[in-house]
Amino acid sequence: MHSTNASVASHDWPDQIDDRVAAELIGLINSTVSDGGTLGYEQVLTPHQEVQFIAGLRVGIASGRTHLLLGRVDGRPAFMALLHLNGMANCRHRAELAKGVVHPDFRGLHLVPLAFREIARLAERLDVEQLVLDVRENTRAHRLWQFFGFETYGVLEDYARVGGEVHRGHFMAQAVRSLRRRVDASPAH
Repeated sequence: MHSTNASVASHDWPDQIDDRVAAELIGLINSTVSDGGTLGYEQVLTPHQEVQFIAGLRVGIASGRTHLLLGRVDGRPAFMALLHLNGMANCRHRAELAKGVVHPDFRGLHLVPLAFREIARLAERLDVEQLVLDVRENTRAHRLWQFFGFETYGVLEDYARVGGEVHRGHFMAQAVRSLRRRVDASPAH
């Protein structure tokens, strides 16, 4: 299933998570964790972790504070990302990106620029001007965020503990307008 054209992709921002979508999201996360992605999990999610993740996501979406971008290629779940709005009055110009996932079967299809373009569009509609995130140092995700222009504004030495090892984490940010310019100029546009 390796088409070279991201135009076969579709996406939406679901306003609720039914059981079918929940299973698709868990499948996306587990496929990435199994392929060496971090996402805050060492191994595929346990049934308890699955329930907790979906319950938290449902609450966030219902409250309007969390937005889920879900992308498909030929009807199959291919990518997802979460945009968490900041509820503090003085910080509403910021939102956090989390759980950026591309299924291993669909990597290399230019889905990341497509996802970032849609995230930037939604952020602009919501008057979000800055995106922030955190990521474990020297991971595939860390390199991807850097490639798309996110810059480190702080490092936490004891960010994550995995298999008895301590890992550093980077706190990163980028202006929405900067991200928008970057993805609008990308070849996948």
